[in-house]
Amino acid sequence: MNERPDNALAEHARGCEDCRTAAVPIDELNAVLERSALAIDTQRFSEVTLARVAPLLQARAQAVFWRQLARALTAALLPLPLLLAADWWVLGRLYVVAAAWLPSAVAAYLVLSYAASLVVLIGGVYAAIPLLLAPPAAARDAAPA
Repeated sequence: MNERPDNALAEHARGCEDCRTAAVPIDELNAVLERSALAIDTQRFSEVTLARVAPLLQARAQAVFWRQLARALTAALLPLPLLLAADWWVLGRLYVVAAAWLPSAVAAYLVLSYAASLVVLIGGVYAAIPLLLAPPAAARDAAPA
């Protein structure tokens, strides 16, 4: 019998009166247990495990992304009414000042052009939010398929 300090079978056989008197084939059992050690192919085990877990990880990553997107959009949309009100006020003041010096048609064109540029600018900022939350391209390329 193997006399390793962690051999639980030998420890039990030494301490148990029934096992010592019953002539249980301890040596044969221990030999069978020693021979039946499994050889595990760690590379294959890792591949199979990753293949099984990948869809779950992908679903979790998508859920986290959508949660982050909702949080960011909520934080971005909260000040939007105040921003629009401030822009409306600035456009009104700009029209009053421009109309004092320019014909009203030119002042209206100036204000509407400025308003259109503000719409494009604000739209671009809000459209960039998902792009800023997306993982970097290098991280996506490094992820296993």
